[in-house]
Amino acid sequence: MNWNLRLRRDWRTGRLAFTLVELLVVIAIIGILVALLLPAVQAARAAVRNMQCKNNLKQQGLAVHLFHDTYKSLPPTRNYDHYTSWPFLILPYLESINLFDGWDPGLKYYYQPDIARLTIIPPYTCPERRKAGMISTTGDDILSPYETSPHVPGVVGDYASSAGYGPGGVWNWITSNGAMIIGNGKTKPPTVPVGGFAPPNAILVSWKSRTAFKSVTDGMSNTFLIGEKHVRREQFGHAQEDGALYNGDHPGSWSRRAGPGHRLARSH
Repeated sequence: MNWNLRLRRDWRTGRLAFTLVELLVVIAIIGILVALLLPAVQAARAAVRNMQCKNNLKQQGLAVHLFHDTYKSLPPTRNYDHYTSWPFLILPYLESINLFDGWDPGLKYYYQPDIARLTIIPPYTCPERRKAGMISTTGDDILSPYETSPHVPGVVGDYASSAGYGPGGVWNWITSNGAMIIGNGKTKPPTVPVGGFAPPNAILVSWKSRTAFKSVTDGMSNTFLIGEKHVRREQFGHAQEDGALYNGDHPGSWSRRAGPGHRLARSH
């Protein structure tokens, strides 16, 4: 057998060919190059994902400013208990007006059509954490002394508003000191004053925000509005920690208060 490391003529076909050793050497060199390049490729992909997550925050920040230009106020974290939340209210400024128009503003989250609850909005998913398309799996059932419901799934997201500072588990009520807090709404028939819950047949007829840029005394550049929410991996898809993004019944799915275990990162 001829092991000469040179291109030689195959006596059977008359064509020039490589020896087995030469082929093995070439394959080994390619393998080494791939091993050297792989970390660089992975780092480049991570940089792209990181850039996308930051860009999502910029889009949301711009949407908040456009909302303020329209309503002269900041978006409420939710317009009323059980109805909808800030990520849904700014959809018209994220080029999703059709989805926004498909939502019945008088009805609670639980009675909205599937397309309104389950349509994925790319700016709400950070590719560093998960792929777009995750739907809440547990916990999105109604919390009310007047009615119950099974789990009503909705699209989840990686961002939350800052409701200010306070103990964990005390969610953005009127006493919250953040820039974005619960709105002031009215229902018809009137809301029964038991924990602020509206009865099943209540229709939300109006709402307004409680805060505006002028409410931010420390300056907008020093104020945390929206950030990436801290979610334990075993809680992905579970309300309240990571439930439906548009469900105004579960503040922990789309807002955080400064305190242990309820962190926000990479803010806008």
